[in-house]
Amino acid sequence: MIEVSQKVNQIFDGVDEQQGDMLAELITWCDMNTGSTNYAGLMQLSEVLLAKLSVFGEAEFVSLPDRVVVNDQGEEVSFQSPPIVRLVLEREHKPSVLLVGHYDTVYDKEHAFQICTDLSNGLINGPGIADLKGGLSVMFKALECLQSAGLLDEIGIEVLLNPDEEIGSPCSGAYLVERAKYHDVGLIFEPSLPDGTLVGERKGSGNFTVRVNGKAAHAGRDIESGRNALMHLTKLFNEINELHGQKDGLTVNIASIQGGGALNVVPDLAVGRFNCRIESNNDIAWLEEQLASMTSEYNSVEGYQVALFGGITRRPKPLTKANQNLQNFITETGNLLGIDVAYRATGGVCDGNNLSQSGLPNVDTLGVRGGDIHSINEYMVIDSLAERTKFVALILMRMAQGEFDFIRDSEKLNKA
Repeated sequence: MIEVSQKVNQIFDGVDEQQGDMLAELITWCDMNTGSTNYAGLMQLSEVLLAKLSVFGEAEFVSLPDRVVVNDQGEEVSFQSPPIVRLVLEREHKPSVLLVGHYDTVYDKEHAFQICTDLSNGLINGPGIADLKGGLSVMFKALECLQSAGLLDEIGIEVLLNPDEEIGSPCSGAYLVERAKYHDVGLIFEPSLPDGTLVGERKGSGNFTVRVNGKAAHAGRDIESGRNALMHLTKLFNEINELHGQKDGLTVNIASIQGGGALNVVPDLAVGRFNCRIESNNDIAWLEEQLASMTSEYNSVEGYQVALFGGITRRPKPLTKANQNLQNFITETGNLLGIDVAYRATGGVCDGNNLSQSGLPNVDTLGVRGGDIHSINEYMVIDSLAERTKFVALILMRMAQGEFDFIRDSEKLNKA
């Protein structure tokens, strides 16, 4: 029977002793606003994270393209993207692991939720405390454990910390997909569920924007010469909404419509947004064809211009043979620490979808235990800082010692 060695247990005793320091550092990160659109705040934390990773090797910033969005006025505008924080520790002829986390949160700098609060029952409340800054703390400390065990040179490591996961990784997603081709396994530090359950399968997701230009006219004197962009968009959205459920697991959520103004003016502009979740990769082309056909039909109506933006940016993450192999190993590793590991499917998405797109087996909820994420009640179970650190560290240690059978769903590329 596999057992945890005395040396590793001593390292893990040190993790327990250092949990208070981990928490204090984590609070400083969470009290620093890094909403996905707060460029200055994201840059501030990126410098901190770069310094943390530089302890293990030569960390760097990876520049990303600007983020282009359609605003509520129908204009395409661009925003500068903060960088990916990256560390690469190449180990020739040895297996390699891709570690991924994000340093943005859903709380912008004007949001009321800005600081951490101790809930005095073993929980702490704070912006990003679980999603995902607690996971970053776990990642860094697990790497320290691997180093203390003398195993950091026995396995290849690449760390990627991206600044835009909470808005769908629009700038960093392609880079993650590309880097996933060169590794054997991916570990992502999204929070687990409060009871420690991990996520297995995930649906795919896409965000879409539709812009409709019509023709303004006086609603009293000349309404017939107008082209009501708001009504045209509403009719189109009614048809798009009918796609909901036409494929197994396909959901459509019409989320917002902006347009119109003075009551005596025919609206000449409307902008609407919607999200689609999809269960099968085989259905993506069908969905995209349906949306393109509907948009084209409405664009062909005299007096209107209709444009569709966006797409499926995160493909589904199915339970493949390689993913099942990794999940079994992680379950076994948890058992060595007295941790019962369970998995469940979800409609939520994360960067695990991106890694899966390249055939990289990955488990994407290895961060802290927490709940109520994306709300002012977001919390973390404090003791999960040490618990999850030891869990991830042992996963990496066992991989470095050759105790895991690495298999992929597609061939790994050899050049980095």
